[in-house]
Amino acid sequence: MNLRVILFLIGIFLINTTHAQQYHLFKPVPRAELREFALDRPDVTESPQTVDAGHFQFEGDVLKWVKQNGGISERTINIWNGLYKLGLTNNWDIHFGYEAYNINRNDDGDKLDEGGGAFTIRLKRNFWGNNGDTKTALGAIPYVTFPTGNPFEKNQDVAFGVGFPFSCDINGKLGWGAQPQFDFVPNAEGGYDLSFFQTVVLGGTVIGDLDFYAEAVSIFAKDENQYLANGGLIYNISPNVKVDIATNIGLNKPAPTKIYLGLSFRI
Repeated sequence: MNLRVILFLIGIFLINTTHAQQYHLFKPVPRAELREFALDRPDVTESPQTVDAGHFQFEGDVLKWVKQNGGISERTINIWNGLYKLGLTNNWDIHFGYEAYNINRNDDGDKLDEGGGAFTIRLKRNFWGNNGDTKTALGAIPYVTFPTGNPFEKNQDVAFGVGFPFSCDINGKLGWGAQPQFDFVPNAEGGYDLSFFQTVVLGGTVIGDLDFYAEAVSIFAKDENQYLANGGLIYNISPNVKVDIATNIGLNKPAPTKIYLGLSFRI
């Protein structure tokens, strides 16, 4: 069942991508021709741009603190929650996400459990705007998540879905973006519930190599909705290395609050 879901998502989004490519996984884009370094983090709204063909990119939380609200009052510390990305063609890349180490505690500070977390496989397809030659850009990101961290384990309740990141440049230093996403989440009856979220983000340069973003997120699920206000700072150490610090603030009881420190680089 899990393998069928993956093949179904890959098959749909690989349609019309078999034409010849100037560069691909085994013929990398020369470093002098690399596009601007685009990230899917730290905001929830992801980038429509893909990783250049034949290049590797890492984006992850070095450290993240999460507080569940709404009566649960659990705290989670995520250590090295990473997304490993590889450029396949000019407008396709593939992502592998893994939560390396999680520590869950209750409100009294007692440890509930610890260890590795979920494993996610994603594809990204850019439809236009990948090279920065248009004011707008649009992409699609289908994904499947294995909660046990093992994609080969049978009979686990995987989640899957697809998001559509969009971005628009305002004046070269300021831009906005949005992302609708549809998620199919396992339920207790052995089926799936549809969850939908919508984001809107504004971001740009603060001064020099320091960037900012401010974001609103609404999540509409079967049993409860969540509303969050997010923001953060990204420092561009070099054209290929960035660090960030950010927060997600839950505006209602079901919405968690998060604070995280991130690192991103490409080679």
